[in-house]
Parts: sequence; structure tokens; C-alpha cells
Amino acid sequence: MMGSGTDLALLAGVLGLSTMDDGIPNAKKIAEENGLQYEFTKRVLGSYHPNTVLVELTGGARTVKVLASSLGGGKVEVQEFDEYPFKFSGERPTLVIRHSDQKGVIAELSDILYQKGINIARMANERSKINGAAITVCEIDNIIEDTFLSLLKREIPIIDEIVLVQTK
Repeated sequence: MMGSGTDLALLAGVLGLSTMDDGIPNAKKIAEENGLQYEFTKRVLGSYHPNTVLVELTGGARTVKVLASSLGGGKVEVQEFDEYPFKFSGERPTLVIRHSDQKGVIAELSDILYQKGINIARMANERSKINGAAITVCEIDNIIEDTFLSLLKREIPIIDEIVLVQTK
């Protein structure tokens, strides 16, 4: 099995517990009480940092895959999100935006963020093919409300989904 409490830390993260939460040692019990089914398997994930995990979450009609590395000292770096090669730390609020690849989407997104006083710290975009599925990861300096996500979807109708990653 995994050493140094990695299994508990991963379960705690999936459950939404913060790194300072007293429930971390009881993460397996909390997962069971919440009906969370899980399993840990060891496998080679390629030439990533030795402390790298692939987390696959399935619920309802959606599956999410996150490949991330623990760099030590509480630092984490996401390497891939749903098999798109991205690097982000989660240290800042991060928008993960699924959309169709079309001209002007990134410019429009940047403009809306600018108009709302939101500063972009780092941005990356990947697409499956021209005019195909695309994903944009945007690390920002500001904490934002869920209502802002609704505004973005209204203003940029080709956005399929927005996930806001924030540390607690």
C-alpha cells in the first residue's frame, strides 16, 4: 500500500477536507459514511516525479482524471487534467474551462476578466483539433464567486463547463 499517509491524504482531498482538518486520520471512515467507493492501485505513470498519482473520479455521467505530483513541503503540481497536458499548482484560484476551439475565445475571456478587475497570473490552452474540444486553464489572483462562473457562461456561450479550483 502507500506509505506516509498518502492514501488518507488523497481520500481527504477527494472528500474536500483541508490540509489542517482533524478528520484526515479518519478519512477512510468518512468516505465509507458518505458512500464513497475507492481503491488504490500501484502502476507506472511515466517519467513524472516519483510522488505522482492519477486520481480518477466517477459520479453520475461524468469522469474526471487528474494526474498530479506531490513536490514536498505541501506543494502539489497538476500535470494533466482529463489527459490534457497542463501544469498548475492550485495555489491560486484556477478556472478550468471546457469549450469549443474557436477564434477569439481566449481574447473574449481575457477581456471579461480584465473588465471585472481580475488579474491573470498564468493561462494555458489545449485543443483536441481545430474547431474541436478545447480546455483553458486560467490561474488568477482574485478569489471569485460562483455567480461569476454563470456570467462567463452567459457571455461566452460556447463554454460547456467551468470548474473553479480554490484552496480552502
